[in-house]
Amino acid sequence: MDGYSFTDCHGSFTMDNPNTNYLYFPLASERGLKSAITPDGGGDAKINQTSFLLEPESVENLHNNRGVRNFWVRVRDAGVFSALGASDMQQARKFTPEEEPVTLSAGFMWHSVRRTVKDYGVESTVTTFIPWDSNVEIMAVTLRNASDGVKTLTPCAAVPIYGRSADNLRDHRHVTSLLHRIQVTEEGVLVKPTMSFDERGHQKNERIYYVLGASGDGEKPVEFFPTVEGFIGEGGSLTHPRSVLEGKAGVSAGSQEAGKEAMGAFTFKPVAVPPGEEVHYIVLLGAEDDSEAIRAVYNQYNTWCKVCAALEQTKQHWLEKVNVSFQTGSRDFDNLMNWVCFQPFLRRLFGCSFLPYHDYGRGGRGW
Repeated sequence: MDGYSFTDCHGSFTMDNPNTNYLYFPLASERGLKSAITPDGGGDAKINQTSFLLEPESVENLHNNRGVRNFWVRVRDAGVFSALGASDMQQARKFTPEEEPVTLSAGFMWHSVRRTVKDYGVESTVTTFIPWDSNVEIMAVTLRNASDGVKTLTPCAAVPIYGRSADNLRDHRHVTSLLHRIQVTEEGVLVKPTMSFDERGHQKNERIYYVLGASGDGEKPVEFFPTVEGFIGEGGSLTHPRSVLEGKAGVSAGSQEAGKEAMGAFTFKPVAVPPGEEVHYIVLLGAEDDSEAIRAVYNQYNTWCKVCAALEQTKQHWLEKVNVSFQTGSRDFDNLMNWVCFQPFLRRLFGCSFLPYHDYGRGGRGW
């Protein structure tokens, strides 16, 4: 990786226009959730080999898979864009004069992408992290009106929920989707498969996978798209979804689905944003063994102030864990050595099996 520059003495860095096929970033907590994320929202998230929240990915999937974390924005009288650049239109504009300016920023266990969508006069920032003591991945989204007129925005979170063993990526992929039981709550979408089904046999499943959302001031979503087929529409795709492009109505809280690929997708009410002003949104992704634990997670992170506090606590936690500094006369070398010292923590959390370039088996920790 080149083109980056360090922004402090703790290894934090920025990188403009991160157009690389194999660039990803690790995120993890001390409780078990492990993720990898790319600048356009790719990568996966899992607890262990049999509990993948997002579809398992190795390095070649990073540039092939369209099923990424996404956050769509419909701009009234203008069009639709992805805050993570994961739309057909935005991908087609790469390497052309119309490509959007993008800046990636990251540090220990946090990752942020800022994008300026000049055609629509909107700047988006998506910061993703896992609180050090929770099994939830948080997408913190800021939309800023960068024009001189009022912009009316309709945000839509969209995260495909895999919700099963990595073995089912090929073996029993369709059969295990038939086991999905999908519930729409006021906060988002829950998926609890009836069984964990692979070559070990049939086992009753207790794990619930979820994608929940809130506006920065705690308002809940207004409509939902709990299945992939309902979200993309006939002939659509995850990078060109008809529900977003055509403004189709979703279902309401209390709805249920079964036997289909699940989608953690929901829209928030339209909001008029004055010039220079910002609005904030929160998307929570995770897995727990009971609904009460999920409700507790939501209450812990359902406002912008709570999420910002958790982000600062997480940054401080990992800085204190590393707890070293270098002064060699070379600022770049000193910062790189901070990452070298961070590597043992990543090794302990991820083992040798749970990152796209480290797909050695089923979770063992041998060298």
